[in-house]
Parts: sequence; structure tokens; C-alpha cells
Amino acid sequence: MRFPRAGRVSLAAAGALAVALTAAGCSGSTPGSTPAMTSAHLEKTSIVVGALPVVDTAGLYLAQKEGYFRDVGLNVTISPIPASPDAIPEMVAGKVDIVAGANYVSFLAAQAAGHGPFKILVDGTACSSDSFEILSMPDSRITSPASLAGRTIAVNVLNNIQTLATSAALQTAGVNPATVRYRAIPFPMMAHALAAHKVSAISAVEPFITSAELTLGAQPVLSTCTGPTASFPMSGYFALQQWTQKYPDTARAFQAAMEHGQAFADASRAAVEQILPDYVKGLTPEQAAVVNLGQFPTALNVTHLQRVASLMIDGGLLSPTFSVAPMMFR
Repeated sequence: MRFPRAGRVSLAAAGALAVALTAAGCSGSTPGSTPAMTSAHLEKTSIVVGALPVVDTAGLYLAQKEGYFRDVGLNVTISPIPASPDAIPEMVAGKVDIVAGANYVSFLAAQAAGHGPFKILVDGTACSSDSFEILSMPDSRITSPASLAGRTIAVNVLNNIQTLATSAALQTAGVNPATVRYRAIPFPMMAHALAAHKVSAISAVEPFITSAELTLGAQPVLSTCTGPTASFPMSGYFALQQWTQKYPDTARAFQAAMEHGQAFADASRAAVEQILPDYVKGLTPEQAAVVNLGQFPTALNVTHLQRVASLMIDGGLLSPTFSVAPMMFR
């Protein structure tokens, strides 16, 4: 269900109590443990995480803020990146240890192409019906999926999760995906491109959905997270396989801290609202209060993540035998 903006503000206020309760129950330390004690068992204590400035990475920033990384002996530096594929060369060069909020399609495609190989450390987010949408300007006369035929839709990266999921949603709505054109535009620039009529619609995630709605009056045309793509895995946390082999205990410590960060993000809307303006440039607290949230999984599930591979197989991007199971780091 899509809650009215005002309704979601009241939901945010109601969740304030959860912050205190969850913070008390989400400590990353075991009784009597100290950073010195835990770091002594790690192969590497200082790591760099490349992260997209999107809602997907809220669990990461909460883990940093709440001290969950410190509790397991890790010193984490978060480095913003514009698009997850951009971080792959930096991973290979050793400048970035882990990529956060990376869309699954890019990394599964890279794995299939012989790059990496990669390991999935954390399942970042799964979409909800109003956290992954196609939007248009209110005066565009694009008010239904059928009116998207023959139009140009902005996506962050071509031949990726947005194009695949949008095409699947269009097909479910009775629209031939071949009639739609996609144009690569970074998330932060999408609203500007829409207002300038450089594209007819945008395929956006949060917080860019809320920003476009509040600043431009953009209206939702189609939920990209519905039918066959409902609760679809959107992004994860990846490391090179050779990195996890060299630093296995460091990788496990990161997973342990992120389990708490993800649980906090999933349980407390108020905590996510509070952290978003800290790392999403230009997002105000008022906008953060009405952002649509997806799900923040706390564990890896091969059946859930295989859905991404299945959609890519259907789209001709992967061989029919591709499996995500070997990519899971446990």
C-alpha cells in the first residue's frame, strides 16, 4: 500500500520510540568484549567501503554511527561512489575493499563475463511497491503504463536492474517493452532531466522519488516493484573473492556488524530518517520524513537472490545455468 505523504509523516513520528528500544537491543558487542579483543583476530582492521548515496545503504551508515563496526574491531571509511560498476576498477586496484548498495545485475553480469570473481557479503535491500517507481511530470499526460509506449525513460545504468525490472513491469501491464527507450542519467540528475524535458519519465529509487515528487510535483506512473518483481532484491554488498580469501575473519566481522545495522534500519524508520540527510546530498529532514522505504534483509538467502539471475536469464543477459550460490560468502 502507498501511504499518503502526510500519513507517512505520522508513521515516522510513531516510530520514534523504536529508536531507543532498538538501539538498546542492537549492540554489536558480545558481553565483555572490547575493540582491542576483537580486532586481534582480524587480518585487516581498516577497510574502505564504496557506497552509493541512496536509501539502500542506510544500514551501513547506521552501523557506522551506532559503533557496530567499532564493536567488532573494524575501522570503516565510507567513500561515496556515483554508480556501483564504477567501483569495480577501484576494487581490483585495492583502493576499495567492499562496495555497498551495488545493484545485483551489474555484479552478476560482471561475474558471468569472467571479472572478479565476487562474493556477496550482505543482502542490501529488497524493493517495496513505492520505493522503485516510474515517474513523470504532471503536465506530461503520461498517467498510465500504456502512455509510456514510445517514450524515453531515464535509468541510472543501461542494461541493468532498472531496465530489466521496468521491462518486466511494463510487460505485466500489457505494454511491449520494445516500444520504450532508455537513457542513462545518474540518479541525482534525473529530476533535472525530467523538468527540462530531456526524458519523458524517470525510473527512480529513494530518496530521488520523494525529491522529484516534492520539488517538481512528479507523479508515479508505474510501480517497478510489483507482480513478478514484488519484493525484488535490489542491491547488495560485494567484495572480490580473493579479498575474502585473504581476509576471511575481516569479512565475517563486517557481516556481523552489518547484521545489526540492517536490523536497526529495518526495525526503525525514525533511525533511517535521521541518518539519510547525513549522506544524501541536498536531502532535507522534511523530505527524509516521507521517503518510501523498502526492506533491509539481515541474512543471505540463495532462493531470494536467485530471482535476480532468473530475470537476467529471461532477458538474455545470463546463461540458463547461472547460479548465485557460489557467490555467497558465509
